[in-house]
Amino acid sequence: MMIDRRHLLMGAAALTATACASVPGSASTGSDAFVSVDGMGFRRNGAPYHYVGTNMWYAAWIGSDGAFGDRGRLTRELDRMQAAGIKNIRLAGSGEDSPLTNSVKPAFRDHSAEYNESLLKGLDVTLAEMARRDMTAVVYLTNFWEWSGGMMTYLYWT
Repeated sequence: MMIDRRHLLMGAAALTATACASVPGSASTGSDAFVSVDGMGFRRNGAPYHYVGTNMWYAAWIGSDGAFGDRGRLTRELDRMQAAGIKNIRLAGSGEDSPLTNSVKPAFRDHSAEYNESLLKGLDVTLAEMARRDMTAVVYLTNFWEWSGGMMTYLYWT
């Protein structure tokens, strides 16, 4: 059976809606360090969670030990964010090797099942540095931005 774009998108939307659904009493079954929904607000570590956040999609790249990495820059940027009161950071946890000319390189993965270990280590380093600063990560695994691969690249691969 060939999966078309409409069915893929509907399936992704259904999966997202299911994953985001709030189940009463389920928030306390895991670690309190995770942010959970409480009515119209958020909770973390048993207390209301309010945050100032930003996007740092490139953190895994500069946290990498590869030629493109710059861990000094990573720590400087995180220190500056912490000084500015930023505690919540959106990170790329994946990025696909897009066929577009100006897409981000290297990617977390290409059409094969292999992942770029250097970027995975860069993400680990970033998360460890954020933990030292008591920062919270929102890690996205895909998106619809073609420059970073995204869902359109998965469709291209099929």
